[in-house]
Amino acid sequence: MTLLLNNDDVARGLDLGECLAACEAGYRELAAGRAVNRPTTQSYLPHTTPRSTYSFKSVEGGVGALGVMALRITSDIVREEEASGTLRLNKLPLAPGGKYVGMVQLFSVETGEPLAIMPDGLIQQARVAITSALGVRYLAREESSTLGLIGTGDQARAHLKALAAVRPIATVRVYSPNAAHRREFVETMGKQCNLEFIECASVGETAQRCDILCTATNASRPIVTGALLAPGVHYNAIREFEVDESVFARSDVIAIHTRFGGVLHYLPDGQREDLPGVRREKDRDWSRFPEIADFVSGRLPGRRHPKEITFFLNNIGTGLQFAAVGHAVYRRCREAGLGREVPTDWFLQDIKP
Repeated sequence: MTLLLNNDDVARGLDLGECLAACEAGYRELAAGRAVNRPTTQSYLPHTTPRSTYSFKSVEGGVGALGVMALRITSDIVREEEASGTLRLNKLPLAPGGKYVGMVQLFSVETGEPLAIMPDGLIQQARVAITSALGVRYLAREESSTLGLIGTGDQARAHLKALAAVRPIATVRVYSPNAAHRREFVETMGKQCNLEFIECASVGETAQRCDILCTATNASRPIVTGALLAPGVHYNAIREFEVDESVFARSDVIAIHTRFGGVLHYLPDGQREDLPGVRREKDRDWSRFPEIADFVSGRLPGRRHPKEITFFLNNIGTGLQFAAVGHAVYRRCREAGLGREVPTDWFLQDIKP
């Protein structure tokens, strides 16, 4: 039987500790040559909504020790918007019921059969935050207790919980250019986390006196410069677009998520200019940076001195993350009797592909 899960099922089956352990094991498998990833691809078509584009994204990866391969897809309409002087990319909820479309499909590498199909939203948030948390675990000072958090959306919420799971966070300095968003974030997360929250009026103020600085935004322009990074700080960014080039020069230790570097973009033949919402990463030699798997596996030592500035660029997602987190959720939901089973035979055929 193939397990179908909805967001409520995923929420009940997503255990942060188990997902952290699964991803950590996955990166060790990757370093040992027992896991696989395919670069993310994104295909675009024009859309009737102004400044908007249809975008179909897919990525896949598998982990040998878990015995699973995952395929993650999204079918989005994205729109470029200017907010507080920053160009942002927003997804429009145009599916029936004002919703979005994204899913993770999990397959057995032993039989090839589909094990589970689940929405990707909560898994997407968790897998980015968990990878960032592993960057903190291997690069930030062990006594780090003050987090500077730039961003107040879903990724910021997920990052706060994940980073607090690997370091003794006691104080969170929060900034968003939208004061109402800052206030709502502090009120909501203050009820969920026994932490001190400090609202900040700027990026620079947020970066002051913090042990860990994290940007979790939709920004398309640099937010953090190297001048903001004090000795001993660990900086975590979830997008290359958030980072000024001076950050690379300022950092003593740099880790990236994957040397894939960027998304493979596909536009219609004859499209002379990029459609709205197509964000291309800079042409950079990613091969010269170590990956997070190098630190998780022990190939590299990470931080050597308390005064070093460390930087983890969670530059792009990989299928391994969806395989690891998806498998952890699937296993827990299966054990708890969550979700709905449908005959696997619905997805099988006797015609040789």
